Amino acid sequence: MLNLESQTGLPISLDTVSCELLTGRGLNTPALRTRTVHELDPVWANRVDGEDRIIYRYTSPLWFAEDAEEWKRARVGYGIVYFAPGVFGGEYVKSSGQYHAILAAHTRATPEIYTVLVGRGHFMLQHAVPPYDDITDAVLVEVNAGETFIVPPDYGHLQINPTEGPLVFSYTVMDPLTSNYEPYRQRRGAMYYEMADGEERFVFNTRYPRRVPLRVLQAAKLEQVPFIQERADYATILHCLPRLGCLTQPDEFPADAYLEERSRA
Repeated sequence: MLNLESQTGLPISLDTVSCELLTGRGLNTPALRTRTVHELDPVWANRVDGEDRIIYRYTSPLWFAEDAEEWKRARVGYGIVYFAPGVFGGEYVKSSGQYHAILAAHTRATPEIYTVLVGRGHFMLQHAVPPYDDITDAVLVEVNAGETFIVPPDYGHLQINPTEGPLVFSYTVMDPLTSNYEPYRQRRGAMYYEMADGEERFVFNTRYPRRVPLRVLQAAKLEQVPFIQERADYATILHCLPRLGCLTQPDEFPADAYLEERSRA
């Protein structure tokens, strides 16, 4: 059982065997959504045989009753995602990959904030706009427990658990959100697969017409939004909602919050 209260500020714990999330008093009861091995058959690098089982689970947005209206006015949600460890067809367990939709009256898709709570996660990103045929940037962000980073507008993204233990992270994103999974399915995954076996760790997906070099960055060296960089728990995000308008107004995304490591003096 993982108690996540110290990391999130919420009375929640996770049963890593059953993948059940247990919530405490005052917190809403979220919807729990799951993904299984064979639901990801369209995006694995190689054929995966064997019985189906849950590999990750995520919640709909979480809130205390007294905060519900504030989250609703902001049109933002905060939730939790759990990844079990595993290797399938030689590839580390991952999500299926998605692009956020471009909002009406805007020119870019919405960003998303991720904070790793337990374990270590790899977040595979690729920049493209509809019809998603031309990838102009490919990035892997390494994120350790306690670290936060932001997926900028127009970056498709998926999450990977490259460890032998659980990966738990929070997300903060526009709510409700429309996502497009089809571009990943059409090419059987992202531009790069992260493999647990073989000579190459990151293998180019030859279904993409043009290879873009993969940039590997560390979240600890990114300084995208300093006021939430050190602690992005529930209370901090809620307090900072007025300063996070770019989550619903992507054209306001700060120019200095893109994916570039900063050297610290």
